[in-house]
Amino acid sequence: MARTQQWQERERWPEAWPDEREPEDPYPYEPRPIVNPYAIVALVAALLALFPVAIVFGFIAFSHPRGRVMACFALLLGAAEVAAVAGFFVLSGNMLPDTVSRANQATATTTAQVTTVATTSAPTPAAPPPTTAPPTSTVPVVRKGEACTAVQAGLIGAASDGGTLLCLADSAADDGYQWSGPYNVGTGVYEAGAKCDSSVAKTGRTSDNRALVCETQSRTPAWVLWTE
Repeated sequence: MARTQQWQERERWPEAWPDEREPEDPYPYEPRPIVNPYAIVALVAALLALFPVAIVFGFIAFSHPRGRVMACFALLLGAAEVAAVAGFFVLSGNMLPDTVSRANQATATTTAQVTTVATTSAPTPAAPPPTTAPPTSTVPVVRKGEACTAVQAGLIGAASDGGTLLCLADSAADDGYQWSGPYNVGTGVYEAGAKCDSSVAKTGRTSDNRALVCETQSRTPAWVLWTE
């Protein structure tokens, strides 16, 4: 009888578990999340090759209590993608100078071949011979001591014995000039007033058969008519 009454009282007043939340607490109890959204975003970004997003959200995901393994995997994928992109740019930078140098070498070879063909097909004109031809005017046959004029000053003549005579100034002559000699006159043809080198030639002649002498007393040695 006593047991039955006690059971009825328990059914009438069921036992209630005490509420863990305080009545004055304004924030309700929030259950712990099952998944880590940052880790999911990081993994999806890594699979889509968006490695900047994967790396950023991977680091953020470590602040969440769950999904750290997934975040670590996303970080590894992002780091591998960064290494792949960096290696691609490094290899491209090394290959570009080689390609440019090969193109330059090919262009230089083609240009050299074209130049060689053009040079072979076009003959080079022969260089003119040096001016060593004898004078064009005829050497007159004269006699030593014979008078000559001022117009003939410096003119080269030939004696009967083959010696070289010159029409030079002489105060004892009637016209002030007479054939004197013999002299040794170089066969080189030069122009009066041109520069000369006495170590190469001291005397020469013009194209109209007049004698020249290398005057070295001036500042610049030059060819002058041999009249004295």
